[in-house]
Amino acid sequence: MRKLIYLIIIFYFACNQPAENTQSTPYVMVLGVAQDAGYPQMNCKKECCAAAWENPELKRTTSCLAIVDPISKEQWIIDATPNIKEQLQLLKQKTGTEKLDGILLTHAHMGHYTGLMHFGREVMGTNGIPVFAMPRMKTFLEENGPWSQLVKLKNINIRGIKSDYTLSLNERIKIKPFLVPHRDEFSETVGYV
Repeated sequence: MRKLIYLIIIFYFACNQPAENTQSTPYVMVLGVAQDAGYPQMNCKKECCAAAWENPELKRTTSCLAIVDPISKEQWIIDATPNIKEQLQLLKQKTGTEKLDGILLTHAHMGHYTGLMHFGREVMGTNGIPVFAMPRMKTFLEENGPWSQLVKLKNINIRGIKSDYTLSLNERIKIKPFLVPHRDEFSETVGYV
């Protein structure tokens, strides 16, 4: 988990450096920074959470990054969180669209894939949105409801990825998953370079 947090911090600082030409340079946008359930946590009685319950400005959404190519107008997110509604709205405010060209999943803990439910017929009813997942994560989604219904109804199109294999999102952006040690109850865990 620590390595995943470090990656997010690295992406955050890398993305917040001034770009020479922000109109054409692909960039990463931080959409959330908190652990699985966002911040404050439900039923938390600690002083830190109490302050956030009283002051909405202290609230934070679950960790999520957007990868944006302003030339091709394509955008992807890393993880589909429980806060995906707010995060896609934030992305739309920056880019003018909440359309996604794909979702890259890290692992099967609740803060990283449960937002996929919004792509089903009850909400967005998407058609074949690419979801990139490692082998165990892919199997987990295909064999467990309600996620298996998203696959069956072709709301999502799961595309298998492999650790240390470079994936071209488009001709300008490449991404490589790498294995990260974590509690892997339901799937392996990856970070992305």
